[in-house]
Amino acid sequence: PMVQTDLTQLTRECTSWRDTLRNFRTDLSAYKEQLQAVVARPISRSELPQVEHYDNQIEIQLRNINQLKHEIKDHERNATWELGNTSGNVSETTWSHHEALLDRYGVLEHTLVELQDEFNAFMKKLA
Repeated sequence: PMVQTDLTQLTRECTSWRDTLRNFRTDLSAYKEQLQAVVARPISRSELPQVEHYDNQIEIQLRNINQLKHEIKDHERNATWELGNTSGNVSETTWSHHEALLDRYGVLEHTLVELQDEFNAFMKKLA
């Protein structure tokens, strides 16, 4: 039936978003370690503000990732609950929430990819 397909699609998308966010989180944690290695050795004063910038950005984005991951998990739980406790439908409200999460996920993913590119370019410059 259509409804089951809808929930399957919703669940599959949520799982995919969470997996991608988990991978980004792993990368960002590795970047933090790379930054610590950078500040452990002598670097020029002109590079310190950039190190601080990336350190701050990584912290901010790790918080954003965790927040969105929690919201996606709650959303998924809610949709599953709805399906079992209503007429077997996922409500319009849940679908529009899903669309809103998709938008936020897209924006965050874009930000994270940009941060990765900039960070990697910065690290190459330091090498």
